[in-house]
Amino acid sequence: MILMVSIMTLGVVSAYAQASTASITVATDKTVYSDGDQMTISGTVSTQLNVPISIVVRDPSGNIVLLGQTSPNQDGAYSTVVTAGGNLWTDIGSYEVDVTYGSKDNTAKTTFEFTGFMPTIPVVVQGQSYNVTYAITNGKVLTILPDITTKSLAIRIQPSGIGTITITIPRSLMDSKNSNQDKPFVVQDDDGMSTTFNETRTDPNSRTLAIPFGSSNTQITIIGTTIGATTSTHAVPEFGPVVMIAFTVAMMSAIFYFRARSPKIQ
Repeated sequence: MILMVSIMTLGVVSAYAQASTASITVATDKTVYSDGDQMTISGTVSTQLNVPISIVVRDPSGNIVLLGQTSPNQDGAYSTVVTAGGNLWTDIGSYEVDVTYGSKDNTAKTTFEFTGFMPTIPVVVQGQSYNVTYAITNGKVLTILPDITTKSLAIRIQPSGIGTITITIPRSLMDSKNSNQDKPFVVQDDDGMSTTFNETRTDPNSRTLAIPFGSSNTQITIIGTTIGATTSTHAVPEFGPVVMIAFTVAMMSAIFYFRARSPKIQ
């Protein structure tokens, strides 16, 4: 009897030890999502436990907005696709993904930003229209005005408190480059002072900026290095022989003309 109890106890301890060492990781394919975006949640487990992985997504207040399960492959990798947004996703901000495998001791978490529904504003530069999407908290976007001279976008806002605007700019509209390499945009407030911001580049054709603003800010200016369609700059061609002959004849004629009209010195 004592031997049986010992064997049972050893089995429980072994199972617990297996569960406690079956570490798990988790990540999302992007760091920012808007309403309706497809989100891939993936990771790995170190040990197969023959149980499903539970997935919980929580909003900034800690409320559960999504529950799900998936199973790892034979190589320990797992992946599942869910849709960001829905009736429960009412808050804009930082959301958390929690995964659990086997026991509460085997968990992992990651976070992402949810921007909600992103309205679109058309921005016209030299007759070409570009769609700019944005999401804003504690405020309203009034207009987005381009300036070709300064290669900038002036975003007029009506704040109702301290908030953040997350704006996605197509590279075809405006970009910031240094020798074909991406460099940070310059972002300024109403007074022309530089403003800190976060940037994500999940789409090769656009750049997304999350810019905080104060309750008294009415304009945010984003400055890049290009705006609108790229205009090619051509070098001035060298003068050919015929052009040079014509140019020389014209210059000589002008010299003789002015000499003939100049008064002679006695």
